[in-house]
Amino acid sequence: MPRAQTATVAPMLVTGGSLHPRTIMKNAADNLLTGKHVLLVEDQTLIALDTEALLRELGAQTVETFTQVEDALAWLASATPDVAVLDINLGSDSSFSIAEEIQRRGKPLIFTTGYSEGFDVPDVCRDVPIVRKPYTRDAIAGALIACLGGVGAS
Repeated sequence: MPRAQTATVAPMLVTGGSLHPRTIMKNAADNLLTGKHVLLVEDQTLIALDTEALLRELGAQTVETFTQVEDALAWLASATPDVAVLDINLGSDSSFSIAEEIQRRGKPLIFTTGYSEGFDVPDVCRDVPIVRKPYTRDAIAGALIACLGGVGAS
């Protein structure tokens, strides 16, 4: 079987007008997730809590947080998020099966990872933005803007 390609996406900065690009990014990101239901899969409790707070800052209506693949897939049996934020490495497992289910439903997602290099992403996930840990609000917002189709995507 061919090796999967590694995909990376740098945080996208929006430019234009007389405002500083970071100011534009912050303003665009403030309402980025307004009314959206977010699936968060992260096995590190402190990171999950921080990320959940960050997603709520970006306007998420709800954030469903899971630490294990099985629990997230069980939730997906009866629910569909508007967008997903998935840690690639979940201990001895990965979130790729969750990502494939999210993509099958036509919903956007981003990956996070603490690894700098040397991990394989399945070909089906090669276009998914990846944010490296430790991440910032701007990095998460930029990846979400990219996967949601731009600033103000609904």
